[in-house]
Amino acid sequence: MIHIDHVCLGVRNFFEGAQRLREETGLGCYEGGWFPKLGLANKIFPTGNDTYIEVESVVDVFEYEKGNASARFFKEKCQEGDVFIGWCARVDTRDELEQIAKRLGTDVIESTLRTRPDGTMGVAIRAPETIPSWGAGLPNFFLVSDITKHPSRVAPQFGTRTATGISWLELGGSEEEMSDYLGVHARSLNLRFNGGAHGLHAMGVSSDDGEIVIRRNVISGTTGKPAI
Repeated sequence: MIHIDHVCLGVRNFFEGAQRLREETGLGCYEGGWFPKLGLANKIFPTGNDTYIEVESVVDVFEYEKGNASARFFKEKCQEGDVFIGWCARVDTRDELEQIAKRLGTDVIESTLRTRPDGTMGVAIRAPETIPSWGAGLPNFFLVSDITKHPSRVAPQFGTRTATGISWLELGGSEEEMSDYLGVHARSLNLRFNGGAHGLHAMGVSSDDGEIVIRRNVISGTTGKPAI
């Protein structure tokens, strides 16, 4: 099966952006760690039901200045303020991921990316590669080998509300395009479409104190059929 896994919210100021999201939503977060090869770091906001939001930003100015592609991508996309950089789907088995990779004409990529605060490194198993997918306003797909270690299952700090799941995502483009890309009907993931620029425009999070709606800038300015 395919599930919504997480949303990436890019911010200009790593600390201020996360604090503002906490204040606006009442959701708690914890330090996610840093990406040593990318010049980025994140804070993770668990949103229930094995989903989360990662607030991510450039934290290593030298990686940006030497032309690191990921650091440059984030810096440029956040030029006008907070932006939904992208979102990721999750599959249950390696076979599912391999079938998706074959259908999309890509490989399954497996590498260490994020160094957690305790110094351990997580292995990300995915297809296609993340940044090109997000740049086109599309999700990519992840396999979490042990769901008990999913980032959403770490208890957050500083929250005043308890999230119980991502209730919907509002996307640009069309339902038909996304269904073709996902290989399942988009409505099965509670995806909504506004016909605008490709990418994530807004999201709803269910909580013990009602629904939380988060709306930010969208990554893409294009409305034609997306391609990676």
